[in-house]
Amino acid sequence: MNTRILGALLTAGAAVSTVFLAPAAGAVTQYDPAMIDALAVELGTTPSQAAARLNQQERLSGKLAALQASGVATDGAYFNRDGALVVTTSSPDRVASVGLTPRSAVRGERALNRLSAQVERTIGADLTQVQSWGPDLERDQVVVTVEPGASDALVHRLSAVDGVVVSRGAARITPQADVVPGRIMDLVPGTNCSLGFTGTRNGAKVLLTAGHCVVGNPDILDANGTHIGKGAGTRFPSVDMGIMTIDPEDTPRAYVDTRMGTTVAIRGLSKAPVGTSICKAGNTTGWTCGKITHYNQSVRYSGESVTTTGLARATVCTEGGDSGGAYISGNTAQGMTSGGPVGVDCGYNQGANATGSYSFYQPVVDAANYYGVTLTTS
Repeated sequence: MNTRILGALLTAGAAVSTVFLAPAAGAVTQYDPAMIDALAVELGTTPSQAAARLNQQERLSGKLAALQASGVATDGAYFNRDGALVVTTSSPDRVASVGLTPRSAVRGERALNRLSAQVERTIGADLTQVQSWGPDLERDQVVVTVEPGASDALVHRLSAVDGVVVSRGAARITPQADVVPGRIMDLVPGTNCSLGFTGTRNGAKVLLTAGHCVVGNPDILDANGTHIGKGAGTRFPSVDMGIMTIDPEDTPRAYVDTRMGTTVAIRGLSKAPVGTSICKAGNTTGWTCGKITHYNQSVRYSGESVTTTGLARATVCTEGGDSGGAYISGNTAQGMTSGGPVGVDCGYNQGANATGSYSFYQPVVDAANYYGVTLTTS
């Protein structure tokens, strides 16, 4: 476990900086300028084009949510390269009627999750040779990443399973432990993480973070050395969700510190479709952006004998010390940094080296549901 941990509570008086952009549909959406600029770098587009992509994703995600609420059965969804939201469904006409792209005659998300469980059984005693595995909705396959030195016998055994693709990883992966969301959280004794999302549970003020950041229920300090809370529970390494109490005199804030002099308001939480643009705030690498690529990923972190399950994966660059930091899409909370490959140099605030990597995060929806937390929103 890296000794750098991300996180910190925002202090009273911090300003929320937003920009308002009108999409073609005429609705007004607000995004932080830093998010738009960083996404433009990641997408290789202009800021106005990046804003348009965010508006489109928000509009189509809303249509998907309304469709599901009306009772239409769906089995996974993702944004393709053209920005269309592709939905696996047995009711293609209903999906197409609201402007989404239907897909059928594929395995779908539920079958891929069952296949992922079969992969775990196939790996068996060879877990130390495997880095991660889980569904890839767009490819409609389960992708397994093995260690560079994994045996050919294991690769052949996994490759023989219909619907499974195997690749060799290039680096070890570790949980990146190093509390306003996105600021540093110092742990006593001697390590630090990043703060995730604040909320309430049974009337008490709490914060959701990566589980490995609060193993042992440490006391937690902010960047000024002020005591702000204490670890109150963790489920790591089976999953990577944890919770801390916030001291009564401290004030939880409903925004993410981009580490660029601005903040992003938190207006809700969700599991956005695969392909959705996303950014994270972390103490080591600041504000880095990419897109969601996978859900329900199982990861064997180096040095851990238990597999961590239920993680999401994104093309967001992280380093040790970013753990627990807040992932957000638009103004919707998505998760907290769990880990990523060792030896990556992201730069800072979407620097020149921030593209081409990946990271895993704990979806905040799952953590909030498990702990019974209502997120603080603005």
